[in-house]
Amino acid sequence: MAAMGDIMLGTENLLPPDGAAGFFTDVKPFLEGADVVFGNLEGPLTDRGSPTKDTSTGRSFCFRTPPSYGDVLKDAGFTVVSLANNHALDYGPEGRVQTEEVLASLGILHTGAPGQIARTEIRGRPFAFIALAPNSGCQNINDVPGAVALVEKALEDDPDTLVIVSMHGGAEGSAHMRVPDGPETYLGENRGDLKRLARALIDAGAAMVIGHGPHVPRGAELYKGRLIAYSLGNFATASGISVKGATGLAPLLLAEIAPDGTTGSYRFVSFRQQMNKGPRLDKTDEAAETIRRLSEELK
Repeated sequence: MAAMGDIMLGTENLLPPDGAAGFFTDVKPFLEGADVVFGNLEGPLTDRGSPTKDTSTGRSFCFRTPPSYGDVLKDAGFTVVSLANNHALDYGPEGRVQTEEVLASLGILHTGAPGQIARTEIRGRPFAFIALAPNSGCQNINDVPGAVALVEKALEDDPDTLVIVSMHGGAEGSAHMRVPDGPETYLGENRGDLKRLARALIDAGAAMVIGHGPHVPRGAELYKGRLIAYSLGNFATASGISVKGATGLAPLLLAEIAPDGTTGSYRFVSFRQQMNKGPRLDKTDEAAETIRRLSEELK
């Protein structure tokens, strides 16, 4: 399995000059052979709908990427994306519907709406994907019993299912790289009690929990032998989002899932984002070292 955080390949008049064609050049060699390639699609693939946010204050952002950029995701190897985040409805239901249509036409699974479970079969084994966020139109990250019930439903339908859960939560920015105990609030919004949630999901039978949302990496832990990555930060955000300092760190998670759902070997490969150029391999290994240091603090 390969997993990464937020993906936003450009928006409106801030599109990369090459149509994002070279965004994943450094990444693709690491994705070859992966059965699952996951990312959080931070904004719709649409040319429909109307903006649903007032961006005049500078505290709110409204993204949309041309539908043709879905081909970039397909070419990179993505197999499933989360649409549970604060930008999935930036251009309303029309924008979300078109995004879903584009992804379906490319054979890329999506998940994140209330009650939604995306299912597939890999190497003869059923997989299920669930995504959570604190935002409208999403499976609510603050409804821990509801999230647990979705995991249990996936397993009730087929006990052999390997369930992967994505959570878009936590406060944002370099001041929030550590995972606190208890709920997190940011700009007045409840962004989830991530430790409680992630561990409850594993207790319910999830094989892995993948976090994103803070725009920076956070620590990871093995809980009952199953990996929780509390935030993979941003990975490929072309413009409209800062890539300075820790927000430019772009870790790629590569992990093996054993038949019993436990995590086998895993590692983080370090990339660093460059404005309008996508993630580039970072030989200083800063993203992985940051996660390692923050993971020690979770123990």
